[in-house]
Amino acid sequence: MAASVDRQEIDRVLRQKRNQREARACYPCRQRKVKCDSALPCRTCRRRGHPQICVYDQATPGSKQARNVSQQLRPSNVELQTQPSVRSQSVPHLQQGQYYPNRISSSDGPDNELVYSGDNSVVSILRNRTQDANGSMAREVGSVLGLQNTYDSYPFMEARTPQDRWTELLRIIPQRAELLKFFHFFRLSAYPFNPILVDIERFELDVCSYLNDLAAGELQDPRRISERWATDRSVGLVSLLLATLASGAHYSDLEHIQRSELYQDFARRSFQALRLANFLFRPTMDIIQTLLIIGNTLQNNGQSDAAWALLGTTVRLAQTLGLHTERGMARFPDHVKWKARKLWFAVVWQDSLLCLCYDRPPIVSITGWTPDNSIFSRTDLCYTEVMHYLCRMALEISQSAGIEGQQSTPRLDTLASLDSVYQRAQPHLRERQECKTLHHNLEHLALKMHVSLAISVLTRSALRRIPIRDSAHDVMRTRAKNSLIDASRAFLDFQALSVVPLRSWSMVHTVLSSTLLLCIWEETRNDAECRDLQQRVIEVFSAAGSVGTVGNSASENGQWLSERHIRALITLRNAVRTAVDREKEEGDVGIERPEQPGPFFPAYGMPNGFPDDFGQDFSPASYLDSIMNVPMFDLSKEIEFL
Repeated sequence: MAASVDRQEIDRVLRQKRNQREARACYPCRQRKVKCDSALPCRTCRRRGHPQICVYDQATPGSKQARNVSQQLRPSNVELQTQPSVRSQSVPHLQQGQYYPNRISSSDGPDNELVYSGDNSVVSILRNRTQDANGSMAREVGSVLGLQNTYDSYPFMEARTPQDRWTELLRIIPQRAELLKFFHFFRLSAYPFNPILVDIERFELDVCSYLNDLAAGELQDPRRISERWATDRSVGLVSLLLATLASGAHYSDLEHIQRSELYQDFARRSFQALRLANFLFRPTMDIIQTLLIIGNTLQNNGQSDAAWALLGTTVRLAQTLGLHTERGMARFPDHVKWKARKLWFAVVWQDSLLCLCYDRPPIVSITGWTPDNSIFSRTDLCYTEVMHYLCRMALEISQSAGIEGQQSTPRLDTLASLDSVYQRAQPHLRERQECKTLHHNLEHLALKMHVSLAISVLTRSALRRIPIRDSAHDVMRTRAKNSLIDASRAFLDFQALSVVPLRSWSMVHTVLSSTLLLCIWEETRNDAECRDLQQRVIEVFSAAGSVGTVGNSASENGQWLSERHIRALITLRNAVRTAVDREKEEGDVGIERPEQPGPFFPAYGMPNGFPDDFGQDFSPASYLDSIMNVPMFDLSKEIEFL
């Protein structure tokens, strides 16, 4: 009996080797002349919804070929007992929410072979009129018209063969110690306040599968390619893992120099994994999430212009998959549509915050998805839902002709709508007295900062003096003042509980711009409470080692703040010092003087004082823009060269 079992095992191994040499396509793929991955059932048959007809031969019954096919479809008991995990990978249909151990994410998102095309494109017209349900006609027409990528590997790198690609992947994969240390920081400090990952539970299961396979040695031998981890989708998952570690390293408890080196190392390895996954030619949802996290980490390290540029590529790749429109996801299951919508709104989140801070036009739109108007009737809105509404409002603000030239009534209507949504949030988001946990406090303060930023931008035109003031203008000025004060208070309370506000670019921008406006606006610059807030904000950044000179912005103390933020911080510090010195001089002389805007000494060539009457061409808002929104490049040299 032992000899018989041994012979069966020998026959099985020899048969597998013979089948690997043959590497035939299945009969349906061979008939359609499309790509086949030789799995059982293959990926193409699973995608087209007929895995039951995926066979690899149509020989006559009783022939040797037919017997070989029958043996392939009916594995021996020995094979079932010795390789259960391999067989579990071949399950063609998985119920939503059903997971298996040692299994990475399946291809349950938009495929990267049939790119999205609008209804008026030739590809879509032919597909609709010819009833091309499986997309074969669309692929052929797209290839003929040059509307489809053909490179199977990233052409701008040296790793061309599968062996080279596998060796390079093993060189950059995250190690166990790295995952255990830095994913924790990402999960606690980055994800809750910017939930880019569309399915965090599934991702954590993928992390567990990766760690198990890493411990089992599946990702160690450069000469033995793992079929599970060598696919484009698995390499994309590795890039996403590395991106989360880059974000986690930024929020970690290490010293600044170590954090900076580690974040750059993880980001570099993540981008190399993107190249190995051929991200530019074969985008997936994991790749979009990776690019978003890398961009957000760049932004949080003061490289907001690079993050802005990278976001443009990210948006285009997302549109390639059709994530920007509900119709583009019509052919996918509901749980995939849910992920696509969530991922697109993560892109909107990133773009809308950058647009508010830079006052630049957005490149995204939410018109392709049915708006969730239930937020206006529910009373249990979570942090993410309120933030999504803020992003919708931010897009409307950024797409308008100009905030300065708008009438007060539409802006008051927008403020009323924002107030209505905010009052429908969960109790701990509205009132800090309702916070029961540390996380409740952090969510409350984070939302307070974002809402204050939106209100301050929406009411920024009220900072200007106008000849005739009406009640609407007075309401706008009051809301503007309260939003600036609320933003500064929320930041001070937030940084006392967490490192998140001091490491998040949008929050640093919010508090510095708000405090600087409090310092230069005639309504608030002589107010004792506002002066105290300014001084406390300066002390926080001074304690964090962030106040230097712009010329030293690349030094250890300035790397994690952008040059614009350092410029604003120095200007704010100089303004407060000037005001304090003036008060001391007045106290020494002992002369009572009427309140008036005193001399102001900014750091970057602005006038030495604010005029008593702000004209139409000058306002605190325009002064703030002159400090914060300096062009990244000096075009004068280019013009001189031309």
